Amino acid sequence: MFSYPVSSDCDIDHLFPSPNSIHLILEFNCHANAFILLWDLRNLTAPILALDRGYFLNWSPDGNWFLFRHIDTNQIILITADGATQVVLEKLPFGTYNATFTLDGKQIIYAASQGLGFGSEMGSLDLAENSLMVQKQFTDQVVAFPSWSPNGDQLAYVLLADNNIPYTIGELWLDAGSDEKDVLLAEVDAGRGYPPVWSPDGKSIGYVQRENPLSLQADYLTNALHSNLYQVDAASHEIAALTTFTETLVYDPVWQPDGSQLAFTAGDAIWLVEPGQSPIRLTETGIARHPAWITLPESNP
Repeated sequence: MFSYPVSSDCDIDHLFPSPNSIHLILEFNCHANAFILLWDLRNLTAPILALDRGYFLNWSPDGNWFLFRHIDTNQIILITADGATQVVLEKLPFGTYNATFTLDGKQIIYAASQGLGFGSEMGSLDLAENSLMVQKQFTDQVVAFPSWSPNGDQLAYVLLADNNIPYTIGELWLDAGSDEKDVLLAEVDAGRGYPPVWSPDGKSIGYVQRENPLSLQADYLTNALHSNLYQVDAASHEIAALTTFTETLVYDPVWQPDGSQLAFTAGDAIWLVEPGQSPIRLTETGIARHPAWITLPESNP
């Protein structure tokens, strides 16, 4: 679809299409760097913005803004989709590493920690009033990947132990709002950066589960993970396997917009699975990773 010259030690780590299908962010992971390129899908001659030393966090629901974390300054930056305006969110606490918009785009839910052994917190930033509210504190755990359900009624998040093991088994939790207690839904792989993914209808959550929990190598080596995809019903909390691979690294689930299928990566190939059916491989092994569903704007068929 398009190309752009990058260093030989860099790989595309993720693709992030905007909710309005106008822009696409490519995230690159290099030997000693990370950066993103912002593209306008209506004109693919060149990226409209390059941001070095950082990574993408989330799009606003309308696709007009996105959040970027700068590694060196530890700042979260709010950026317009055309790249013209950049606002440092100075009110967010030091050590904020995850952030996502509420459904109305008026607030940001963040996750932050001051470092190993300090626990973590999750809270909200009101963008109009520039006011911060701490909502949850975890003295012995690190909270990650706050993820809103499509209707904004429920919040999923991951908790992992606050220790020096880089990759561990975490917990997928659900905050249903009101006065209900948060619910532990499932054990998930944690530390490698695999967030929970809500189905478009908001009825279930897909996640990556570690299948070799006793492996010390999998605690410290990214590619030593053996995993599969599962989904949990947000109402009944029943769990169902989506894939049943053996000794395979399975990750990056992303729902088709109509919710009928998920694309994912397994064995450095792109696969497609419909819940309850056997997965189908779409590419040859070893040549493709990190799927994303993209609807091109009508002006660029």
